[in-house]
This record gives sequence, structure tokens and C-alpha cells, in this order.
Amino acid sequence: MDSPSLDSLRQDIDAIDGELHGLIQRRADLVDRIAAAKPPGGLALRPGREARVMRQRLARHEGRFPAAAVYRMWREMMCAFTLMQTPDIKVAICRPHDQPGFWDLARDHFGCQIPFVAHDTPAQVLAAVRANPTTLGVVPAPGEAEATPWWPLLAGQDATLPNVVAQLPFLDMPNSRARGITAFVLARMEPEDSGEDRALVSIESVTGLSRNRISGAIAKSGLPAFTSVLDQIAGGVHHYLVELPGMIADDDPRLRDLGAALELQSGRVATIGAYAVPATVRS
Repeated sequence: MDSPSLDSLRQDIDAIDGELHGLIQRRADLVDRIAAAKPPGGLALRPGREARVMRQRLARHEGRFPAAAVYRMWREMMCAFTLMQTPDIKVAICRPHDQPGFWDLARDHFGCQIPFVAHDTPAQVLAAVRANPTTLGVVPAPGEAEATPWWPLLAGQDATLPNVVAQLPFLDMPNSRARGITAFVLARMEPEDSGEDRALVSIESVTGLSRNRISGAIAKSGLPAFTSVLDQIAGGVHHYLVELPGMIADDDPRLRDLGAALELQSGRVATIGAYAVPATVRS
């Protein structure tokens, strides 16, 4: 038989479970009130605020309970509340048959309540996001070896084109098949400042540009120094994906100055989104 002291400890745990459940229900009531105060329709997604909340939870976490479990609990809860406010939300995932890890990345971030739809290519994901404003996309992060890069398409002017609004993983999971891979989240909304972000700028040019030339033009325009530059050629046109610290709006005059400093005779400079810098856990 269990000792009385053990019974008492279990009763304390039961009481805490009841308090936790009650607090979750109170939070759900507040979410309902927030949803009622908003205009109808639209995508109830706050990627910047979510990143700030998760950084706060991870920074304050102490003890033996795994920080990754705290992250999953909060992500599951936040995404369930998102589903409450946007019942028709879906996540379109580029998950080739030989790369199941992208499904894990999406599950760890969006939880198990929001419906997922698998696609074979980034182009299919982009089409799904453009077709429905409440569909999010998860696509592999750009790489040097891409035959048909998806990210130059985001630099267009069509209102259905999404932005990059998050990078996955925000926190590495210890038991995930997704180790070593990175993805971007696409949404038909503007990215949101999280306090520590990376902006993504697309440069299109009919002629090749050296990294030194791009770096010099960035400095001349007053933009912060880039953290990375990716070069792709598609359809005979050079495309450069430049990552910069902070947030950069579409109408930032420094983008116009960057194009002038690069002396682009036929090309363009455009932001394609931003993402919150991933979190780290104290060892």
C-alpha cells in the first residue's frame, strides 16, 4: 500500500492539475473575448508575439523538467487558440517522400490540432497559400543547390503572394527526425517584430553581383551589414537572397537606395519577409 505521505503528494499533484486546467480554460475565455473584439475573417497569427512569449518562458524555466517539453506545451496551446480564432486554418507542407523531417518541424511548431496537407514541391505549397488566405506554408529553407528556387517568386507585386514570417525550428527538439534541416513559414500577412529578427531581401539582376559589391551597396544605403547572401540563377537572371539583422518594411527608402547603389539597370530590390531568431536553452 502507498504510504500516507505518498498519497498526500499525489493529492497535491491532482490539485495542481486542476488549477492548470482551470487556467487554460480562463485563457481560452480571454481568447474568445479577443476574437470577438476583432473584425471578422483574417488569419489569427502573431508570429512575433509568439516568439517573444516562448523566449520569456524558456528564459524563466528552471529545474529538471525539460525545456523542450515546456516549449511543446506552450506551442500546442497557442496553436489551439489560433485554431479557435481561425477555424479554417491549414498548413501546407513541402514534405518530399524522402524527407519526412519537414513534417516533424511543422508538428513541433503548429501542434496536432491544426490540419496539415502534404505537398511534394515548394511550388505546390506556394500555390496553396496563394489560393487561400488562411493557409500557411512550410517550405525548405533556400539552399545553393536548388534547381528551381521558390523564394524569388515572393518578390512580385501580386497581392496573393505571401511573406516569410517564421523560421523552423524555433527550438531544436531532441527526438525529432528534423535535426539538421531548416524551413520557412509562409503566410499572407506582414512579418511581425519579435525584438530579435532577421529580414530577408531579394535582389534581382540581369548581371552577376559580387558579395563585395552587395556589401558596399548595403553600407552606402544605410542598411545593417548582411549576415548571409545566397546566389541563384533562374531563367538567366541572377537572384540574391540577403539576410539582414532587424525588420525592414517594403516601403523602407533604404531599399530604393540599395537598388541605386547597385546600379541595377534591369532588376529590383524587395523584401520577402522576416523571421524571429531561434531561441536557445541555457545549459
